Amino acid sequence: MPPMTPLLLLLVMGSAWLHGPDQQTSSLHPIPPDLLITLERTGCEGACPRYSLKVLADGRVVYRGKQFVRNKGKAEIRLTREQLQQLLSEFEKADYFSLRNRYQYRADGCSSSGLDYPSAVTSFRINGRVKTIAHDYGCREKSDGDSRVYPSELFALEQRIDEIVGTSRWTR
Repeated sequence: MPPMTPLLLLLVMGSAWLHGPDQQTSSLHPIPPDLLITLERTGCEGACPRYSLKVLADGRVVYRGKQFVRNKGKAEIRLTREQLQQLLSEFEKADYFSLRNRYQYRADGCSSSGLDYPSAVTSFRINGRVKTIAHDYGCREKSDGDSRVYPSELFALEQRIDEIVGTSRWTR
């Protein structure tokens, strides 16, 4: 094989720089056509925001504000491919399919549970696999005298969904 000429080498390297690593990565991880992510936040005795959203494989987000939110009713936006990839990465990081279907009582792994906390219900469909998790924020774990929402990886995922979608544009 003949050595690369400096001009050809420059063209190849320039092309990789121009297109960047994101395009190479996104082609390795296509968005499955059956992708569906949902998040529903339920109320509490106080003024906890109540809304639901669903994220579709084409990037569409359908939000429905119910109570204690700035925007009640339906709103839609479209996420970028990179944002969809971020969401998939967050579900992978949380190891979503290994989590329980419910976190509410001691039998669900909660070291303690409280009343009047909101809850989040998430669901994830990808490549024919489907899972839904009901997560009561009264489900707590005690650590060093501190009481945190349990499990922390699910709580973090729920927060990241809101951050990536930008839900605060409708709720605050």
